[in-house]
Amino acid sequence: MAVAALAVGLTSEQNVLYGSHDRPVALQVVDIALGAVCIAGIWIWRRSHPVVFAVVAIAVGVVSTVAGGVGLICAFTVAEHRSWRTAVGISMLAAVSIMPALALYPVPHEERSIFVGVLATFAVTGWGMFVRARRQLLDSMRRRLREAEQAATERAAAARRAERQRIAREMHDVLAHRLSLLAVHAGALEFHQGATTEEVTATAGIIRSNTHEALNELREVIDLLRESTPDSQRPQPTLADLPSLVAESTSAGLDVSCEISPRALEHVGNDPASTGRTIYRVVQEALTNVRKHAPQAHVRVEVHEVGDGVDVSIRNQPSPTVPVPAAPPGSGTGLAGLRERVALAGGRVDFRRTDDHGFQVHAWMPYAAAQGPA
Repeated sequence: MAVAALAVGLTSEQNVLYGSHDRPVALQVVDIALGAVCIAGIWIWRRSHPVVFAVVAIAVGVVSTVAGGVGLICAFTVAEHRSWRTAVGISMLAAVSIMPALALYPVPHEERSIFVGVLATFAVTGWGMFVRARRQLLDSMRRRLREAEQAATERAAAARRAERQRIAREMHDVLAHRLSLLAVHAGALEFHQGATTEEVTATAGIIRSNTHEALNELREVIDLLRESTPDSQRPQPTLADLPSLVAESTSAGLDVSCEISPRALEHVGNDPASTGRTIYRVVQEALTNVRKHAPQAHVRVEVHEVGDGVDVSIRNQPSPTVPVPAAPPGSGTGLAGLRERVALAGGRVDFRRTDDHGFQVHAWMPYAAAQGPA
C-alpha cells in the first residue's frame, strides 16, 4: 500500500519533482518531508489509529503533493476496519480536500481532476466496505460452523449417554428380578437340609425355569444392543402381565397381595406402550428390592385409576423375623434408573419409609404417556 500511495503521489500533475519548477526549494523540501512522514505512517499508524491517521494524512495531502495518494489508502483502511458511517465521513473529507489542494497547486483540466479524485476516493471506500463485509461474513460462517460442530458433538454425547442409561435400565430390569429369584431358591436349597426329594426337585425346576427366562431376557437385551429387532416387534411386558409377576414372587416365598382396578386394566391392559410397560417395571423393581431387604415381609400391590392416569403403590411391612441385611452390591441403582424411566414416560415416582418402618414405592403414570424407554 505504501508503494501504491507513493506511485499516486509521484504521478500527480502537481508533484514537485517534475511539475512546476518555479516553487521555492524550501517548499519542495517540506513537501517531500511531509510526504515521506505520511508514507512511513502507513506502516506505523494506519492500523493502530486508522481514523486519526486518515484525518492527519488528508490534511497533509492538501499541502504535500507527495502525500496525495496516502489519503486514498487511509480511506480504504477506515472502510475496511470501521463502521460505514465513519468510512463515509472520511471519504467525504478526502473528497472535499481535493479542492483546496487544487487551489494551492493548480493543474489544467481542474474539473476532470476533481471528478477523478472524488471517483477514486469513493471507489476505494466501496472496495474497503466490500472487504469488511466479506470478512465479517466469513467470520460469521466460521463461528456458526464451530457452533454447529460443537452442538453436534454435544448432541452425539447426550445421545450416547441416553443410550447407555437406557441399556443399563433394561439390563437391570430384565436380569435383577430373575437373578434375585434364583438367589432365593438357591438359598432355600442351601439352608433347608431336611427338604424332601419332591421339594428339591420342585425347587430345582423353578431354578431351571427362571434360568431359562433370564437367558431369554438377556438375549432380548443383546438384540436391543445390536438393534436387530425394532422395539415395536420385541415382546414387552405390560400391566396385563402383572399377575404372572406376582405369582413368580409368591413362588419364591414372598407374601404378596395384588389388587388391579378393572378400569385401569381396561385403559392400559395389553397395550405395550410406555404406560403399561413402565408400571410393570415399577412393580418388578419394588418386588426385587423386597426380596433383597425384607424377604419375609408382607407386600401389598395396588393399581388404581386416578384422574387421567394410573396410581401404583407397592408397600411392604418390615420383615418380621429376618433382620435387614447389609445392602448388596449395586443397591440403589435400580431405584435411580426407575426414577429416570418413569420421568421419561411422563410420570412421577417417590420412595419413602412408612410409619411402621416398612417401605413404599408410589408412582403415577398418565394414560397418554410419552413414548418411554424400551
